[in-house]
Amino acid sequence: MRVDHLAYQRATKISVFGFFLQLVVSLTFLIYGLAVGDSPSVMASLWAFPSLLIWIGLILVFNQHKMERLESLEEDELSAGGVAGESIFDRAGDEVRVAARRLKLIYRWILPILSSVYVLALAFLAWRMFAWLSLYGEPGSMKNLPMAQGKGWLIAICLGFTAACFICSRFLSGMAELKAWQNLRAGSGAMVGNSLVLLFVAIGVICRFFDVDYFLQIVIWAIPIFMAFVAAEVVLNLILNIYRPRTQGDYARPAFDSRSLSLLAQPDSLVRSANEAVNYQFGFDISSSWGYQLVLRSAGWLVVLGVVSLIGLSTMVVVDGRQEGLRIRQGAIVGQDGTEVHDSGLFWKLPWPLETSELHEVTTERVLAINGQERETPTSSIWGKDDLKLVVGDTMEPFIVAGSRMGDGNMGLVKGLIEATGSSDDQIESDLKEAQRDIVNALVDMQIYLTYRIRPTNDERGGGLLDYLSFGSDRRASRQSLLTERQTALKLLALSEVTQYLSTLGLDDVLSLDRSKLAAELFPLIRAAFEKMDTGVELIGVDVPVVRPIGSMANAFEDLDIAIQQSDSLIAEAERNRVVMLTSMVGNPDLVDTVLDAIEKFDEAQVQYDQAIKAYGEDSAQARQASEKVDQLSMEASKLVRRGGGQAARLISTAERDKWVSLMEQRTQASRIRGQGAAYRAAPELYRQWHTMQSYRNFPDFRKYIIGIDPDRMKVNVGLNEYASPGTIYSDTILTEEEE
Repeated sequence: MRVDHLAYQRATKISVFGFFLQLVVSLTFLIYGLAVGDSPSVMASLWAFPSLLIWIGLILVFNQHKMERLESLEEDELSAGGVAGESIFDRAGDEVRVAARRLKLIYRWILPILSSVYVLALAFLAWRMFAWLSLYGEPGSMKNLPMAQGKGWLIAICLGFTAACFICSRFLSGMAELKAWQNLRAGSGAMVGNSLVLLFVAIGVICRFFDVDYFLQIVIWAIPIFMAFVAAEVVLNLILNIYRPRTQGDYARPAFDSRSLSLLAQPDSLVRSANEAVNYQFGFDISSSWGYQLVLRSAGWLVVLGVVSLIGLSTMVVVDGRQEGLRIRQGAIVGQDGTEVHDSGLFWKLPWPLETSELHEVTTERVLAINGQERETPTSSIWGKDDLKLVVGDTMEPFIVAGSRMGDGNMGLVKGLIEATGSSDDQIESDLKEAQRDIVNALVDMQIYLTYRIRPTNDERGGGLLDYLSFGSDRRASRQSLLTERQTALKLLALSEVTQYLSTLGLDDVLSLDRSKLAAELFPLIRAAFEKMDTGVELIGVDVPVVRPIGSMANAFEDLDIAIQQSDSLIAEAERNRVVMLTSMVGNPDLVDTVLDAIEKFDEAQVQYDQAIKAYGEDSAQARQASEKVDQLSMEASKLVRRGGGQAARLISTAERDKWVSLMEQRTQASRIRGQGAAYRAAPELYRQWHTMQSYRNFPDFRKYIIGIDPDRMKVNVGLNEYASPGTIYSDTILTEEEE
């Protein structure tokens, strides 16, 4: 093939076509997803939008290649008319080759910049998708993820665009075999990426026909993971392009050209490689064997056999033990006189699409939140004051109950507070009536879950699956609704019974006294309401995990109980300390009250004595009488304390013992002093010398000198040489002479 401007012009047109096809895919799924509220469609469009940057880069690079070829053609024509084959282009180099210089600029800067923007767009969108999906939990627990009800239309759109994108990717991969068009591999990879995403979305939607939502939820999580993988590969290509060596005139492969996606765009190469690997392992060409040729000759009959088998299998429907089946012909249930519903086993129907079948799980337990549904599995709470994490769009409405009976006892306090405001009598009466009216009713937050299942058709109460299907449809009431029409009707029926029942209870009953009986009392009421309306539902259980005061009033309710508990705790602690202290002081627990009474009588007598002294004087008869009474009561109390044998008795005994020891020591000292008086009178000088020598004994570490010369005739020289260590600053120090 001749590589000229026409070849690059064709590649440019193909790139423009690919850009518009990519744009149509992106806008179609974005508009459809936003219009019907379908999450997979919106996420598929978010994958497709960044790929528009790839096509913009291809359009720029192929158009510039075309301009460079035209510039080269003009250069050849001008060179042909030059002197000896020399032209101005040979002398000027790239200075006059503007298109070639721009082409190098595109490969050096524009394509890496577009690749970087492509990576950032993929990484940002993947991050936002992960953050949004985290609101609904992990795969398998995303029950409330918005999805469209029109499954058929979504499958048709996905499969249609999957085929279109795959055909386009195959066409581009074939063109990319030529060196001039090798950059089209990036567009081929973008298209095969669209095919993969849309194909898996279509398979996930098809699984929803069989009530298997888990696969589609995995696909939704896989889309941002796939985007992150592609972004990481592009980043790796950017780094490798910096160090990858190239020959003269060879341009770097764009970083957004994914090698893995380009490989998927040529599945025949994978099959060819697998066949070659198998042939190598067996040592001969299996594709040329008679078995392979037999399959080729009988392929048509095998297709016919497969179609006949599929039609035959579509006439048989197997119902397992947990299900009940229905035959549907043009939207109507086939059968009459109680034969519409088929139990477990095998039943026959006309081939598809003349008749279809519907299987419904009748033993599966379903859970319905009638007042606020949590994102995760609900857990019971004694008070439940923590904020509940409800699913997006759901709310928890309060219920009305009668006021607390504590309010009747507090009306006197309320009246006193109102009268303290100094209002008029009419105003006080009006405020009191308003306060009484406020105490009549109260609001509580309550979370209630119903567990139910479809009542079997052979149940003795009749009805069953047909009543369940006729009671409502599986269509959602609105785009923002989390419940189907049938679930909404069941919720309203249950709410009416709950509201009527709670209106007969008081705030004390709901929050404390009858809290444990709420679920048991509500169960028969709700079950009777379901049976009365022929809902076809068998109520299994009612669960009330959360009952609490409305809003942030839980703290106010807890303050009173906490204060009472703290008061009781302090009183009990003080009583315990009192008993321990008194028992420790008295000793005998039986004498505690008797000792306390004796001490109180002593204190009263002491007060009377002080009053008598103040009133009549210390020498009066009343004072003496009061003093005798104090002494008598003191002796009685002391005897009781001694009898108990506690710390008080030991303290008294210790005080008496210390008193006698001190008295005897003082008496001993007095006797010693009196005995030394005679010695002093006999020889005063000897007495003094003896005591002086005794005092010297108190200083055993000092040197002592006994001098027998008259002190007036003596001169003493004292030095510190023997105390000073050699080599220190005190070694040459000598005291000055002193005379005494």
